[in-house]
Amino acid sequence: MNRPSSALEPDPVNFDVVADAEAMSARAANLVAETIQQKPNAAICLPTGSTPLGMFEALAEKVAAREIDFSHVELYCLDEYVGVDRHDPNSLTRWLWSAFVTQVGIDQQRVHTLPTMAANPHEAAALFDQELVQRGGLDLAVLGLGPNGHIGYNEPGSTPESRTRVVDLTPQSLRQASAYWSGNLSVPDVAITLGVGTLLEARRIVLIVSGEAKATILRRTLEELPGAEVPASWLRLAGQRLHVVADRAAASELQLPPADQSLKSADTADRAISEASRSLS
Repeated sequence: MNRPSSALEPDPVNFDVVADAEAMSARAANLVAETIQQKPNAAICLPTGSTPLGMFEALAEKVAAREIDFSHVELYCLDEYVGVDRHDPNSLTRWLWSAFVTQVGIDQQRVHTLPTMAANPHEAAALFDQELVQRGGLDLAVLGLGPNGHIGYNEPGSTPESRTRVVDLTPQSLRQASAYWSGNLSVPDVAITLGVGTLLEARRIVLIVSGEAKATILRRTLEELPGAEVPASWLRLAGQRLHVVADRAAASELQLPPADQSLKSADTADRAISEASRSLS
């Protein structure tokens, strides 16, 4: 099992700056494809929201072209509202099912949903985490970056040791969720999320970030000392197991090498992965 390094001196991470959201999606899809090609039954988790939609479309295209096969992948849901199951129209799991699971052909028996309907969700969340660890943990965690620095629903205050658990959502996260919520009922203020510690144990972590609105929180994530105020900053403890893919707008506040160098390295890597995909098809 992978363990994070020192919180005071995190190792350097892999980082690609690409031109725009479309390029970010393509790059992230190639990283996911690389994992599935190396391990067809990989255990993965994926984010919901608008950021990963382009990545999902790119992966569906790879499946259609027979470059990759998701039929043996084990998909672990990242987060979900307590008291909401995948059949609820506002369910994060239902959204993921529609936007991704059915598009790439993941066996529904291999989709591990969070126990949000359990009589005791606290105990059920801990058991879910234990079962994931016993299976060997995640091979790949793809994450988005929340406006307050959350990953999954690990809100500010989350520690790097936190496990899958029940969490209270912040007002900022509730406002963000309300943009996707329909109907007369309010957004639930409690959720279950994979913990920071659970995610840090993944063999590969990909953080995808797009848009100028995420520029400040991405800078804080990557340039400030890791801390609970910005939970995503704990990901840097994964060192080289973390791969950040951001577009120019999201990276606009970062102190980086010249953009053309970052773009060149990302494009070169993508071409290499594409060539490898063609040779396997």
